[in-house]
Amino acid sequence: MSPVFVVSLLTLPMLALLLIPFHDESGAVDTRNRLAGMRTRQTLASREAWDAAHAWLRRPLRRLAGVTAALLAVSVAGEMAFDLPGAVAAAIAVGLPAVLVGGLMLIARRADQIAARVNRQMAHGR
Repeated sequence: MSPVFVVSLLTLPMLALLLIPFHDESGAVDTRNRLAGMRTRQTLASREAWDAAHAWLRRPLRRLAGVTAALLAVSVAGEMAFDLPGAVAAAIAVGLPAVLVGGLMLIARRADQIAARVNRQMAHGR
């Protein structure tokens, strides 16, 4: 089995995790006490910070899942249609997870900054 197929199979569960609705939109339950969600010092500091960060996270995570799924589909189609050289297959096998993990890190950093801003605003009474 080629590296492209292996990475593709391993990437599918990660894509599913991006699409799990981990935020209780009703507001009836404080989701900070559950396992799912971005758990940082800033997001756990207040319910408002948690809600702001996770409300912002929805769209970028969906976009990242879409981009990753598209790259995954193109990679698998390319592997099936063409006899990709080993260097290209290795680049795909390394590049696809790098896009996913790098995207997650950037999104998480920005969401944490949003939570920090909300916490600062609450501390200053705004």
